[in-house]
Amino acid sequence: MNIITIQAIYRGAFGLGVAVILGAMGAHYLEDKLEPKDLQIFETAVKYQFYGCFGLFIMGILNHLGTPVLKLPIICLRFGILIFCGTLYFLALRPLFEIKGLNWIGAITPIGGLAMIAAWLWTGFLYFKDSKNALT
Repeated sequence: MNIITIQAIYRGAFGLGVAVILGAMGAHYLEDKLEPKDLQIFETAVKYQFYGCFGLFIMGILNHLGTPVLKLPIICLRFGILIFCGTLYFLALRPLFEIKGLNWIGAITPIGGLAMIAAWLWTGFLYFKDSKNALT
């Protein structure tokens, strides 16, 4: 197994575990500490972290199976999860840590979202292309 495959599987698994922990924290601890708008942002980050890490885990397994090679979509998805979810967590938790301003960080969030979209479309394209080759 190559390093990209191994990393995708273990980072996906750890990320899923952390998403569950953060989801529970949001439901039981942050509910009384954050405004509803910030709690909703936090929940969105947890949800997309879960989706992204589950996808990362699956991409790692698919990459282990062989063709097509998903190295670049895996890297793209990892980047997307980090930027999209990371900026949302930061924005949601600012009041808890009494951080003022830095609203501009919200402008970075869509870059992560686009990276996650690109990873999935890229993966679909690679499998579509591979399916055309399998038919010939």
